[in-house]
Amino acid sequence: MEKLKVALLASSMQYFSDEGKSIYKKACRDLKKLSKESGFELKVYEDFIMSEEKAMEIRKEIDNTEIDFLLLFHPTYISGDIVFELLKTKARIGLWGVKEPKMSGPLPLASLVCLNQNTSIAGHYFKDRKIKFKWFFGEVDSIYFGPRFEVTIKALSAVKALKDSKVAQIGRIAEGFRNMYYDERQIYKTLGIDIVRDVEIEDILSETEKLDDANIKAEMNKIYPKISRIDVNNKKIVDSVKIFMATKIICNENKFKAVAFDCAAKLVKLKGMIACLSNSLLNSYGITAGCEGDMLSTISALILKELSGKATLVSDMAAFDEKDESLLLWHCGSAPMEMANSNGVCCRNVYRCEFARGTELEDLGPITDITYPESDVTVFRLTGESDVFYYFTGRTFDGKKESWYGNRGWLGELKLYRDPVKVIDLMNTIFLNSIQHHYPMVLQNISDYIEEFAYWLDLKKIKKIKYERFMYV
Repeated sequence: MEKLKVALLASSMQYFSDEGKSIYKKACRDLKKLSKESGFELKVYEDFIMSEEKAMEIRKEIDNTEIDFLLLFHPTYISGDIVFELLKTKARIGLWGVKEPKMSGPLPLASLVCLNQNTSIAGHYFKDRKIKFKWFFGEVDSIYFGPRFEVTIKALSAVKALKDSKVAQIGRIAEGFRNMYYDERQIYKTLGIDIVRDVEIEDILSETEKLDDANIKAEMNKIYPKISRIDVNNKKIVDSVKIFMATKIICNENKFKAVAFDCAAKLVKLKGMIACLSNSLLNSYGITAGCEGDMLSTISALILKELSGKATLVSDMAAFDEKDESLLLWHCGSAPMEMANSNGVCCRNVYRCEFARGTELEDLGPITDITYPESDVTVFRLTGESDVFYYFTGRTFDGKKESWYGNRGWLGELKLYRDPVKVIDLMNTIFLNSIQHHYPMVLQNISDYIEEFAYWLDLKKIKKIKYERFMYV
């Protein structure tokens, strides 16, 4: 993946303390060290920009080299005209001020005063263009730089990773799922993601016929040790592994980062199986695989993966309990195996087989039947036309509370947008905002990253709607 490109530069004004120069030199050294530790690419302009002409020259260079984030350091007061020229850049903006070296006598730097001026210029002068910026203050390891900058690097790296990436719709959206329709043009406009629709289930099955037996066996040998128990026809496991391998080949050849997989309809007819296990293996491998052809939840899961660096999953919300303020995240059975608690993974048929005895669907699998370990959880989804989002967080129980087999975990300590929320208010918010019934999730609290990711892309939050027994305006 291409690294995030950051540029550090500074300007100054005459007749301020020379200490600003040494403070900037130290900032350059510290940020270079941080760039190696955090994995972003850094371009440092060590000489101060002292004219509008020089500012224009550097701004054009920054745009031509496709810098993602321009970090303007304030070693002293800076002319607003120079700042205005730099703010014309296509890059996103960071404005960085520092503490004064002494607190008596003449004001040495006026860095904070200038930071205030420049955040105001960014917000007020560009009438027809909203300048997105973030302020920082203090040395690299200070509370108002280090943690803030880490979040920015993570969020903007995800934004960059998504731009011009490709995601495949394999097959169709699940039958009757009209709430999952989407406008791919809007997704491209918002995220820069290109959706490819010309891959079919038959293409995957055709690719499985080309697989080498030795490679299949080698892959099976990797997977069997991860399964604690098998309660399904072993041929279905082999077929799932072949579908995983074939999908992986197609994704690698076409540079697909994710697939919205029609995991049941055609596979049931053609192979008498579903794609839960193959989706599980894809998610573990690093290709995000969404269920039931739901593209927007697949992309949401991909965003969670980019922000967290961990495997993700698309869930349903199957129950809630006001007694302990919890809800049950559950789905048929496509969770990555690393999401299992100490009970491990059982491969079995999908839950509906229990109600299909004596029919052609009584042997329909395989799934990964797991319970999540105790963990922080983030649920996040784009909705609307990919310009609206919500997220909530919580923590899974120890697995002792009853739940149906499949992928599942009871989630307590609920927070909507970082604020505690009653489960009935969360349900009401979901229903009355017409949220789709798929819930992309990751076993980690990444609320900071989601907030900043949404800020840079100008996404809008759905509103919390408190439950009442009556409907209200």
